[in-house]
Amino acid sequence: MHNFNQSCILINKPSGISSNETLRQIKKKLKQKKAGFSGILDPMASGLLIIFLNKATKLCSYFSDADKEYDAVARLGKISSTGDGDGLISNGNSIPKLSKTDLKMIEEKYTGKISQVPPMFSAIKHNGKRLYKYAREGILINRKPRTIEIFKIEIKQIDSKHLGINVCCSKGTYIRALVEQIGEEIGCGAFLKKLVRTQIKDINISDSVTLDNFLALQNTQDIKNHIINVDKLLNNTYSYIASSQEKAHILNGNKVKIDDKPCSNVKIYDQSKQFIGIGIINDQLELLPKKILV
Repeated sequence: MHNFNQSCILINKPSGISSNETLRQIKKKLKQKKAGFSGILDPMASGLLIIFLNKATKLCSYFSDADKEYDAVARLGKISSTGDGDGLISNGNSIPKLSKTDLKMIEEKYTGKISQVPPMFSAIKHNGKRLYKYAREGILINRKPRTIEIFKIEIKQIDSKHLGINVCCSKGTYIRALVEQIGEEIGCGAFLKKLVRTQIKDINISDSVTLDNFLALQNTQDIKNHIINVDKLLNNTYSYIASSQEKAHILNGNKVKIDDKPCSNVKIYDQSKQFIGIGIINDQLELLPKKILV
C-alpha cells in the first residue's frame, strides 16, 4: 500500500467502538505503522475523528487543541455513575415543566467561560495514571475545576424527558459534565444519552466517510479518494512560501525575518510548493516554526 506521508482521513466514528480501535482498524486497512487522531471520542460517542498518517501525526495536537462542535441528547430525571449511558443509571428528581424562557436562561448561564470539574471517567492523568482507571477501582480522586469556554449553546426540548443540546466549545470541555451541570441547574439531574461530534475547527462531519464504508473499500483509487494531504485542513490559514535559505533555517527550528504580518498563524511551503509545516508570526515580524513535517 502507498506510503501516505502527510496524509489524513476524515472518519465518522460510530458509537460502540473506541477511538483507539478505530485507529487500529484504519492502520490495518492501509498497512501503515504510524498514525494518530485528534481528540479522543468515548466509545458511546460518534462523529468526526481525524486520522493522521505518518508525518501528519505531528499536527494531532494542533487539531486536538482546536474548538469543537457537538450535538448531544440529555436524559432528564436520571443520573449515571459515569455521566453517560454506559454507567449505572439511577433515579434523579422529578422533571419540572420547562418553558422556552427557562431554557434560554440556562443557555445564557452556560455561555462564555465557565468552571468545570473533569469527570472521574476521563483520560486525564493523575500521578501518571488515567482517571478512569482509578474510577474502575472505586478510587475517587480530587479534581481541580478547570476553566473552559462555551462559544455557543442551543438547548431544545425533544420531549418531556430529553433535551437536544448543540454546543460549540473550547478544548478540554466535557459534554458529559456539562449535561450534568444542566441537570443540576434544572433540579432533576441528567446524563448524556447521545453525543455526536460534528465539527473540529472548520472541518465538518459532512466531509467525512463512515468507518464501515471506508473499511469496505477495495479499489485503491476509491481509498485514495478519501485520503487528503493534511495542509488541505488548513484552508483558512495564510500560506507563506519560504526561500531556500529560509527553508534551511526553518528545518533547523530557527526563526526567520519576514516583511509583514498578514495573520498570526501560517502554513509554510518551500519553492516547489511542498508543505513544510505550520508556524506563527510574532509582532517583531519573525516567523517561528511550530510544527515541521519534513
